[in-house]
Amino acid sequence: MTCFYIVRHGQTLLNSLGRAQGWSDSPLTGSGEQEAKNLGKKLSSIIFNAIYTSDTKRAFQTANIILGESVQPGIDICQDSRLREWCLGIMEAEKNPVFMKSVSEWMGGVSSFSEMNRRLPEVAAAIKEHDTTGMAETFEQIRKRLTEALMSAAASQSTDGNILIVTHAFAIKTLVYLFDVESMEQTPKIENASITKLLYDGRTFRLAD
Repeated sequence: MTCFYIVRHGQTLLNSLGRAQGWSDSPLTGSGEQEAKNLGKKLSSIIFNAIYTSDTKRAFQTANIILGESVQPGIDICQDSRLREWCLGIMEAEKNPVFMKSVSEWMGGVSSFSEMNRRLPEVAAAIKEHDTTGMAETFEQIRKRLTEALMSAAASQSTDGNILIVTHAFAIKTLVYLFDVESMEQTPKIENASITKLLYDGRTFRLAD
């Protein structure tokens, strides 16, 4: 059994400015660095077979800080573009209220984060439909790259164990939606430097209790 510790990066400059980030990148703030350091201390005694991040600076920076607190500081950090956040198309780096309002209108009205989470494939479809950059993805494309990244990470290990993944809010929401959609009600927001545990037995994924 492989246990994935799936972490959202620490707070970034764009997070602190209240802007949607997507494929746009920005460095961790001082608060974000401290969040990563605190999480690293919490995870310091856990032995990871591997560490993977998206190919963004914010994810790599978070993983590097976490690793600095670990009992195994020599482990390599592997970057995988399949672990990227959703591309938000024309909403990249937009103010969060504008992003929420626009997506809600495109979907015919959304009353809360919880409702948006329940309708996650529709969110991706709305962003894709109204994108003019040609870079936004379908939900199926997002699902495929994320699950393939996790399966590849597990397959690369000769033994079962723990793998640390540092990725992004909508990416993590996608995994929760795929493998335990009912829990979306309890986790309307994926906080910076939070942990979501996912178990993989070589065939199926499930969220850890």
